[in-house]
Amino acid sequence: MKTETKKIYTLKIENINKCYKKSRVKANINLNINFKSGQIIALIGHNGAGKTTLLNQICGNVKPDSGNITYNDISLVKNSKYARDIVATMPQFHAPLAGVTLRQAINSILYIKVVSGDEAKKQLDNILKELDIHQWKKISGDKLSGGLQRLTSFAMTVVAPSPIILLDEPTNDVDPVRRKLIWKYIQKLANSNHVVIVITHNLLEVEQYADRYILLHKGEMVADTVINEIKLEDSIMKLCIDTSDNLDIASYPEAIDVQFNKEMHQIIFKLSYYQVMKAIEWLFSYIALGHVIRYSLVRENLDSMYRGLVNE
Repeated sequence: MKTETKKIYTLKIENINKCYKKSRVKANINLNINFKSGQIIALIGHNGAGKTTLLNQICGNVKPDSGNITYNDISLVKNSKYARDIVATMPQFHAPLAGVTLRQAINSILYIKVVSGDEAKKQLDNILKELDIHQWKKISGDKLSGGLQRLTSFAMTVVAPSPIILLDEPTNDVDPVRRKLIWKYIQKLANSNHVVIVITHNLLEVEQYADRYILLHKGEMVADTVINEIKLEDSIMKLCIDTSDNLDIASYPEAIDVQFNKEMHQIIFKLSYYQVMKAIEWLFSYIALGHVIRYSLVRENLDSMYRGLVNE
């Protein structure tokens, strides 16, 4: 039996430039990125790095000064109506929900997208269940907590998903349990062959859930990395040692950085991949002298790589 191969759809960003005339801020500088369906792609970077501006250009709210954005070989820059038809956007701020219940807000999107009857009820009930928000379905939107308003906004964006889904900080203010439910739903969307782009500052969530991250810095792309292809050789390792006595040791191995915490009787080494072996040899000699209570060697996370890429 043959396995059906999914067709990969590509959203192409080609030589995009955007400068805000009043502030003279160059929000995007010569960006060239391909976003493929079937992946969760995280856009990361400082505030003002150009992430939201890029999303606004994809959905047709902002026109680039130059360059093109295409999907299925159709320009979203020249065809803003087509962009609105195929792109769903969850903005950085909550959707206005005053005067409508959580359920009515989500149902309004189904109405706009001409989903009605039993199918609308099925899709609505399903997303209320998957995000675990059904108990608030009759509560007016303006009486919901910030986290629940965020969940409602997310549900409105994805209840009848468009081919391209743009999410600007979807888990902000959301409790830890439902943050996971949001990411689980995002994974479901990617697995259903949507183009999914997520702006987030939560690098731990990027490591855990995204397939790829794109780092923007001052309008430029400085990294485009598949998460599971990050090379060990490019990693920074952290060796933490809890000692049984004082830290006045005669020598210690070469390292990027060494920190001594005399009160905690702890040494922390920051090591390049190539410094690890000598550090381990030194550690074993230190163990042999009976000075080590416990130790750990871990790879530093995306946060450290991020800081390195933006020179912090």
